[in-house]
Amino acid sequence: MAAAAAPLAALTSLRFVAAFAVLLLHYRDAFGPLPPWLLRGVIGGQYGVTFFFVLSGFILTWRYHDWFAAGVDERHYLWFQRFRFARLFPVYLLGLLLDTPAHLVERAAAGALASDGALYWAAWLINALALQAWVPRVPFAMFWNTPAWSVSAECFFYAVFPFVTLGLARRVRGGGGLAALFVAVWLGGIALYAAAIYLLTWVWPLQGEPLYIVLVYHPLLRSSEFLAGCVLGQFFVRSQRAGGGWLAASAARRHAVIVLCLALIALRVWLPDYTGPNRWAWLLDVSAKYGVFVLPFAGLILALAAGRTVLHGVLERPALVLLGEASYALYIIHWSVVTLIQQRVFGAASTPALHAALLLATVAASVLVYRGFELPWRLRLRGAQPPGLSP
Repeated sequence: MAAAAAPLAALTSLRFVAAFAVLLLHYRDAFGPLPPWLLRGVIGGQYGVTFFFVLSGFILTWRYHDWFAAGVDERHYLWFQRFRFARLFPVYLLGLLLDTPAHLVERAAAGALASDGALYWAAWLINALALQAWVPRVPFAMFWNTPAWSVSAECFFYAVFPFVTLGLARRVRGGGGLAALFVAVWLGGIALYAAAIYLLTWVWPLQGEPLYIVLVYHPLLRSSEFLAGCVLGQFFVRSQRAGGGWLAASAARRHAVIVLCLALIALRVWLPDYTGPNRWAWLLDVSAKYGVFVLPFAGLILALAAGRTVLHGVLERPALVLLGEASYALYIIHWSVVTLIQQRVFGAASTPALHAALLLATVAASVLVYRGFELPWRLRLRGAQPPGLSP
């Protein structure tokens, strides 16, 4: 779709912003004590993953709508999965390999490999297959390259995406129907979280890391974020083919939406969480932890995709676009450095200044990985694209 090319650069740059926010989140303890207001903002980096999920559903629908809108045939389905494998797995496996040695050394020193070696290697294999988000137990999750759990969730999203696209194209008519479905998906995701939290907290109590892994990593609980992006993408595709839509007609409207969405994001990041005493108010607050960001993220994506804004001048700068293209490599490889910091490998030299230098070096390394490793392997694994499959 030719219309898709124009705003892609701006959305690509936003990927770097989200990835860098996650990077700061994981480095937060490496910078020493932070002022509470700043720490609160850094912790808000966790919602960068929600942005990735919404953007993923939007971009995939944008690019592959015509492959699956009329039906899901085996040829298109298998090529789509091949393209996604080529996109994700070279860097994914590189990140796992980079993070492995430090954990092996640390576990061997603790005697854990001698007593539970089979468990750790089984967990490593589960991670290599990107299945860790389905196993709520350490070391299967939260051990080997911890942030890569989101790739495990994305693999599930990719498996169902063609059928989601088909269902949206065939079953949902008109912009009003898509808007209603978007709200239903959004509220349904929050309701599903509420049910899971209620059951795992008060009915069948689950404690500690297993509870955290289920509530944060489980692909079914995070699927509403991706599905919301798919519905948003479907709306955008249809509006573009109908002439552009409400936002495309007015830069002032796009700017108003962007300002509102950024304000809502900042407001929620810096608002304190509800801690009691009403357990039902607490349940509502924690159930909407991720869902509350879906609306402003969706509005931001739609406004930037619909036409030019004042942000495009910055977001389309070549250096920032390159960082956005390398954002997946940044997200995947940075944890191996965080692991070294957590294990105090640098000894007395492990200072906030060194950690800041390592953070910046990781950003630079992600560009090298993107250009020298990710792109060549992606092209090699994609192979020669058969005629008629270009989105």
